Amino acid sequence: MRKLTILLGLSAWLAMTSAAQAEDKKAKSSDAKGDDKGAPMGSEGVRRDAKGIKYMELIVKGDHAYLARDFEGAIAAYREAIKAEPEKALGHYRVGAAQLAKGDQKEAEAAFVNGLRFVGKDGTLKGKLIFALADLRERQKNNDEAIARWKEYSQNAADDKEAIVYPATATERIARNEAWKKNVADSNDVKDRIAKRLKEAEDASRKSASDPKNK
Repeated sequence: MRKLTILLGLSAWLAMTSAAQAEDKKAKSSDAKGDDKGAPMGSEGVRRDAKGIKYMELIVKGDHAYLARDFEGAIAAYREAIKAEPEKALGHYRVGAAQLAKGDQKEAEAAFVNGLRFVGKDGTLKGKLIFALADLRERQKNNDEAIARWKEYSQNAADDKEAIVYPATATERIARNEAWKKNVADSNDVKDRIAKRLKEAEDASRKSASDPKNK
């Protein structure tokens, strides 16, 4: 299942990178036609905002670094994008994914939560953020919170019929987490019974040893 999650994640990443590149090209085309005339002209002939920053260019730059497994470089580019447009959820999502790939679950979680704050009505991106948080909870073996996130993911799919999400995945993962919880509970019950029997046997041994008849 973990391998499937990684493969699905990479496929989604490539798809979103292509979309980001398409949006960036569209923006450049619009700039070349003379739109946004108040913005300064960059050295490459593309009009930019007053800070000389292009949000999607930074996202794509980060995507290239991520796919090259340069996670620090990816995070740096995504954070530049967030600095330019802090209320756009995509940058936060990308930072979270890169932090997770780097192995920093705490920073990844913070980024995903920030993404949810700004995601608005984008059901597809909201689904990706919830998916990421649910998967993170599974990695942490926090089954209760994982189940809650998968239910949230399923609800998001129901609320936004146009969103590109996979509700069947939520159903399967909820069942899997419930099974994990039951296995843990059963295992703990067995351990408790074994501990109880060992204690009873130890008490019986002490009692037998102290009985004068056995001396």
